[in-house]
Amino acid sequence: MASGIKWSINSTDADLALMSQVLGIKEATAAVMANRGIRSKKAALAYLRPDIVSQSVDILDPEQGMKDVKKAFDRIVLGIRQKERIMIYGDYDADGVMSTVILYKALKLCGANISYYIPHREEEGYGLNIKAVRAIKETDHDLLITCDNGISALAEIAEANALGMDVIVIDHHEPGFVDGENPDDRQDVIPEAAAVVDPKQAACPYPFKDMCAAGLAYKLMESFYGYTGQDFLPLKDELTVLASVATICDIVDLIGENRALVKQGLKLLSANKQINGGLGQLLALKGYMDKPIDTFVLGYILGPCINATGRLESAEMSVRLLLSSDTTEQAGLAKILSDLNEERKNLTKQCVDRALENLTAAEDKVLVLVDTETHESIAGIVAGRVKETLYRPTIVLTRAAEPGVLKGSGRSIEGYNMFEALYANRELFKRFGGHAMAAGLSLAEENVPELVRRLNDGCTLTESDMHPVVQIDMELPVREIALDLAEELEWLAPFGKGNREPLFVTCNLPVSALRVINDKNTLIFTFDIAGRKIKGIAFGQNEAFLAELQENYSEQAYRQIASGQAADAGLTMDVVHSVESNTYNGNTSVQMRIKSFKIQKP
Repeated sequence: MASGIKWSINSTDADLALMSQVLGIKEATAAVMANRGIRSKKAALAYLRPDIVSQSVDILDPEQGMKDVKKAFDRIVLGIRQKERIMIYGDYDADGVMSTVILYKALKLCGANISYYIPHREEEGYGLNIKAVRAIKETDHDLLITCDNGISALAEIAEANALGMDVIVIDHHEPGFVDGENPDDRQDVIPEAAAVVDPKQAACPYPFKDMCAAGLAYKLMESFYGYTGQDFLPLKDELTVLASVATICDIVDLIGENRALVKQGLKLLSANKQINGGLGQLLALKGYMDKPIDTFVLGYILGPCINATGRLESAEMSVRLLLSSDTTEQAGLAKILSDLNEERKNLTKQCVDRALENLTAAEDKVLVLVDTETHESIAGIVAGRVKETLYRPTIVLTRAAEPGVLKGSGRSIEGYNMFEALYANRELFKRFGGHAMAAGLSLAEENVPELVRRLNDGCTLTESDMHPVVQIDMELPVREIALDLAEELEWLAPFGKGNREPLFVTCNLPVSALRVINDKNTLIFTFDIAGRKIKGIAFGQNEAFLAELQENYSEQAYRQIASGQAADAGLTMDVVHSVESNTYNGNTSVQMRIKSFKIQKP
């Protein structure tokens, strides 16, 4: 199991006192910003006011706009004017669903004769396929717009061209490439489409490269309406919310335009939970109509339900939910999505337990697990859970429809670029794609041993790399843990990948009381220093706490503390925590949300 969690306190040479004075913030907040690389007043104001960032770059700017955007817009305008049949070809995950809905709603309001197509995960797999391209052409479609896929569909787009159908690619994945004599000579391999809009292609000068497909689709449609002189306001708020859900679910960096988008989306959805009827029905079903909306709700309540249809049924169901204007249909579809997600949870637990139990190559730095009983739609989730447990790059493979072929997904850890590792061995695969932290692949079963050998021989991870690290912003004295700091730190939200939650370490905290609630899954500490009491709350750390307690204390003291009588036992802790506000019975106070801890020996 993953163990030996390391604490790393960030050090900065920034003048925190000066930052605090100039910006009117606390030094703890200044430390957080400095640790995020924010050193200038301009950058600081943009971070504190992310709405400014969202308007900072024009995608049609001749100097730094997105490559091929004008080509794409002109081709779409032509299609609308000539009443061509236009097909949006999406994907079966939350990002693919949201980008499909955004494009569909925006283009339909412009008068486009628009349809959508979501490939079936098991029957078709990810991205364009030749059979689907031919079927779309046979239904007299003249223009195909991919979203969340297409950048690697060289053969499929060539087939569409041969059939007389134009293709516009809207994607955010890494393109394939051809190596040169040195890394600077690497050349992207781009499909021969009418337009390829993907900020990650080397030839695209657009400065912000990290949008998900739905964020990109939103940005494009906002600009398209301006380009054609139409009013985007009737759709703007709803599509902002849809794009923000996808941005969280696709785990792109919450910086720059992404952070601005999510911050606005959370604000809009909190103010109007029916801004999209389908999302409103899901929120009502999950009991969130009267609760605040944060990134947890987007990523762990809404997102998994939307993803579940693509995993166990067809993601077309999720698209229908978000497009429907019929409340009865919305309620029925929301219930199906919720039920499918519960089924997915049960399947995932079974598969993770089996994978860990049957693990035979625990010494490998890169784990490649073959489990033909795992449903291919949850292979990525299983890989992620195994990766979190053992903290090693993990690939889970299961049986494909094609005889002798395995397919699956991988999840990586910091310091290991899974996409490049797989690309270096691309001749072993039938198909693969992804990015540094995640990938999907299929290969002949006979190639698995060679894949395992090559990935591990080429892996440069050290033993130290394979232990999770808790990044700490600064050591925070007890006197600075206050409600006004908690409220100020909220300005820096939303938190997630690329904009991690501010964490502090506070040492030598004496525990005066301890409670265990929620079926022994939550620990509530009361820390008492010089008569000042501060609450600390820890979720899911009971086993680790009791194990460390037993290791450091006598049996009598262990039993006394574990039963909640901590005051007389002399229990003292060092705690890594966030600082947050907590409202209970109308009263708001500061509390520490404990992420990691060390119990001091008596």
